[in-house]
Amino acid sequence: MVKNLREPLELSAPLARRLAPQLCRKDPATGDSCSWCHGIWQYLRLMGLASTPEQHADFYRRAFESVTGGSGAPRVLVSGAADYSMLAQVLASNRERALEPVVTVVDACDTPLFLNRWYAERESASVECTRCDILEYAAGAPFDAVCTHSFLVQFSPEQRIRLLEKWRQLLRPGGAVITVTRVRAAAGTERVGFSPRQAQSFRATVLRQAEAMRALLQVDPAELAREAEIYMNGQRPWPVRSREEIQQLFERCGFRVDELSDAPHAAGTGQQPDGPAVAGSGERVQIIAIRL
Repeated sequence: MVKNLREPLELSAPLARRLAPQLCRKDPATGDSCSWCHGIWQYLRLMGLASTPEQHADFYRRAFESVTGGSGAPRVLVSGAADYSMLAQVLASNRERALEPVVTVVDACDTPLFLNRWYAERESASVECTRCDILEYAAGAPFDAVCTHSFLVQFSPEQRIRLLEKWRQLLRPGGAVITVTRVRAAAGTERVGFSPRQAQSFRATVLRQAEAMRALLQVDPAELAREAEIYMNGQRPWPVRSREEIQQLFERCGFRVDELSDAPHAAGTGQQPDGPAVAGSGERVQIIAIRL
């Protein structure tokens, strides 16, 4: 088992909830922002209701065993981040090998970037944070690895081709993409969201968990339940439908797929609801793909 760095969610969750309305990017046309996600995300993690890199720590450790850099310390790109959980896995996996990775986090929103800088300072780590659409990002030097979690589902099938072409451009030959994604075999081609039944179950679970953890969370459970309703309305990923789809996508974009394995079923807290990005729900696949 990998020895994880501690993720102090009880400290950063209220910070993210307070700052998200100020920091989250706003759509210039509608004025809408992603604060519906970043404001509540770490509270969902505390309640065991969010699917995160931490739940796949053994996979990330194993994947990084073969990632090296020219000077020994690998250059790692975290492509998209809800918070600092992916950074924590990168640091833990490399420090276990007595390496201090050179990490860049790229995200379109300032809230997760703030959290990554906050976490890096606590862990005496250096991290470069860039607010940018990953499809528009340019690096000064190639990376040894690109890692991310549940990021493919943020892109339509057409956009995924552009995403993987960008990742390939950012990686050195032999560099690796390391990621985990949910697979929905029964899904169509359109975005998916919470069904009415799933939404009812999710809200009830948030309310029940928030009541049980009131002393730790220090938030009115009814407030978190209301924020969970807004979160559910915003959480609409594009489905990845099969392993074959993943394999073909990476091979089409100039990668060799070295691993396409079942992720262990994440254990949640209590009776878990189903729904997008919910811990313990659905099939997830672990992917290691090498840039040719």
